[in-house]
Amino acid sequence: MNEDSSSLDLRLLRLLHAVRDEHDEHDEHDEPARTALNELLRSEPAARAAMARLLVDEQALIHQLRDEGIVSLLEPAPSLRPVKGTRAPRWRSWRPLTSAAAGVVIGTLSTSLVYGFVTQRIPEVRTIPLPVFDPDLEGVAPLEDGLPNDPGSWGVDSAAFVTTENGISPKDGSRMLRLEPIPKEKEVKNHTSRVYQVLDLRSLPTGGIIDGDEVRVTASFTAAGGTNSRYLIRAVALEETPEEAMDNFWSKTENDDVISVSQRFDAVPGDESWQTFSLKLPLQPGAHTLVLILGAVPPSDPAVPADVHYLDDVQVSLLKVVPASAKSSD
Repeated sequence: MNEDSSSLDLRLLRLLHAVRDEHDEHDEHDEPARTALNELLRSEPAARAAMARLLVDEQALIHQLRDEGIVSLLEPAPSLRPVKGTRAPRWRSWRPLTSAAAGVVIGTLSTSLVYGFVTQRIPEVRTIPLPVFDPDLEGVAPLEDGLPNDPGSWGVDSAAFVTTENGISPKDGSRMLRLEPIPKEKEVKNHTSRVYQVLDLRSLPTGGIIDGDEVRVTASFTAAGGTNSRYLIRAVALEETPEEAMDNFWSKTENDDVISVSQRFDAVPGDESWQTFSLKLPLQPGAHTLVLILGAVPPSDPAVPADVHYLDDVQVSLLKVVPASAKSSD
């Protein structure tokens, strides 16, 4: 895609979102974005061709949205933008946008060109908290070494429950989890100090997972020192039961049919207050197990000593798509 076509794509996308915003505000008498989009599509054949191409290549549209930061116009951004993501899954949640844009193209010769777009609504989503074992890290059960074998416990690489220390108090409750640095001389594959928990999704009180459902994992971190801090949140969804999923778990995370999202977050330099980060993971129908992996990433410069970090207030929510049949019966 050359520079001119990329610029035109971005212009179209921004106009589409501006039209949506005008409609949400019910401003029927002052719609400059709608007028501008109508004029652009009527006067420039290249604009109509670009819109059609974007609709055909759904993945190109999605990556364009994410690369240009337009994602933030559709949903609230996390408190700090993640600096790295891996194994991004298919973004089912963007399909309503392409459907909405389709309405625009179909109505190209209509006097109400963008009607098809503004009448499309993002599907209703209900937020349902999921039970995390000891979410406030109060130490109600001993920590397990490494990955836990089943739900109902926290597993750790190098961590301990503590009360207030180093001038830091728990975010919630009376305890928090201290993530201790893994010595650089220790021969391990990953020196990130991680904690783990396994959730059984078979007990969800939602009638099962459908296409478009997501989970949101939120956790709060802080550090004892004043250096820059980086944190990890990873979520992995598997179709196996928890008992089966944890057998040879790490090798399974490389399978194409396993949904996994991992993001690293940079804390505000020098800020020793609690900072909260979140990650979303799309769930495939049939998912039975969710594995949480949270951690503090060591400095990339081996000469910089690693700080002691703290974790507290871990929350997981199911973002449940409400089927049209369910909404009509409400």
